[in-house]
Amino acid sequence: MDYFQSIPWCAVLLEKPGIVPYTPTCRLEPDANGALPTQDQFFRINLRSSDLIPHAIGFYEDPFSPAIVSPSATSSGLRLLIHSSTLMLDLRSGTNGYNGSAHGGLISTLIDEAMGSLIYINHLFYTEIEATHKEKIPSNTLNMHGVAMFTTGMNVRFLKPLATPQVVLVTASLKEIKGRKVYLDVEVKNREGVRFASCEGMWMSVLRENL
Repeated sequence: MDYFQSIPWCAVLLEKPGIVPYTPTCRLEPDANGALPTQDQFFRINLRSSDLIPHAIGFYEDPFSPAIVSPSATSSGLRLLIHSSTLMLDLRSGTNGYNGSAHGGLISTLIDEAMGSLIYINHLFYTEIEATHKEKIPSNTLNMHGVAMFTTGMNVRFLKPLATPQVVLVTASLKEIKGRKVYLDVEVKNREGVRFASCEGMWMSVLRENL
């Protein structure tokens, strides 16, 4: 958090009214019992170095903040409590694949991580609101209780070489929910809004008891 707050344009985004910063799944530390909500080793450990991605933070708009205008309902009627979430990532030259630009496979990994973080923060937020202010949950909100989700498809488009080092924003947003399928849109941008990649992703929900 301190690193990004030392960068003026990052601090502006993180300090906007209604914005809630959070630790993304890729940077969570084990609890007192050594447990983690994810078994991810690649992003949490291997990419966490000074020449790869040393700094990462997530943020979203509090859907109950008076400073935030809630998005319209999805076409299916179902929605997530948190419609969109952004990862702010400090990419270094160790992520390069060709000619000083980030590797395409790495960019796809960032996109998948952003989608997973949106699902993760919705699980946390839904559980918290369900326990304390259940009456606030709109009737058309996807019930996250006892549900697990996983990636089933990604259609990634590489739009422009992503030069490093630089801080990028990877934003995942809900497109629609159809039955057990959750469709997400993702964009990879820089501070000026230049789009480096986009993705149409699909996640599938399943009851945890069936895993």
